[in-house]
Amino acid sequence: MRGIRALGIFLALTLVLTGCGESSNLYPSSKADGVYFSIPKNWTGLTQEVLTKYERKASDEDQKVKQSLVKWQVAYSLDPKLKVETVFTLKPPSSPLIFARVRDLTGPEFNEFSYNSLRNVIVPVTQLADGEDLGIPDFKILLDEEIVEEGARGVHTIYTFSLDGIEQTLNQTVLLSDDRMTVYILMARCTTTCYKKNKKSIEEIVSSYTVLGAK
Repeated sequence: MRGIRALGIFLALTLVLTGCGESSNLYPSSKADGVYFSIPKNWTGLTQEVLTKYERKASDEDQKVKQSLVKWQVAYSLDPKLKVETVFTLKPPSSPLIFARVRDLTGPEFNEFSYNSLRNVIVPVTQLADGEDLGIPDFKILLDEEIVEEGARGVHTIYTFSLDGIEQTLNQTVLLSDDRMTVYILMARCTTTCYKKNKKSIEEIVSSYTVLGAK
């Protein structure tokens, strides 16, 4: 399994780095939820406390319910002046932005969640792909594939769209736990120009995302 292989690589890397000096990467993780990924140490991070404090102020009632079910979340960017509001808007950032979240599903979501629901967690991907007029005429899916981890399964989707005349690329992995109780999200995005420039780093971060599941 991809998750098991990744865990082996992660543990081996940790041992090597322990013997050879300080790692050049950070490994954000939630042990309770069995999720982690790797990110360069020079990226600026925002903690769960900072993100939650902002989100609770800005959310509508429906979002407040979902926010109350968040178990873990972090954000990182190459922008040394990363602002928390940048995380919670779809305005295209000029530096790569990574956002990871783990949250439990609401009651209705538990009964209704499908692969399409996972695709639509951030933007209405399936509606846009079907050609619905939502004010984003240049929406395009570049990749859509199933992902199976040790503790969850779901979809990895890369797509582009424009806001205010600026195109951005969004790379998202959204997985549902095997017990269908928890959703795991990893989102990477920035303007398409920025994405192409930083594609290697972004893809390395995304490929390191591993969900072993709660134990």
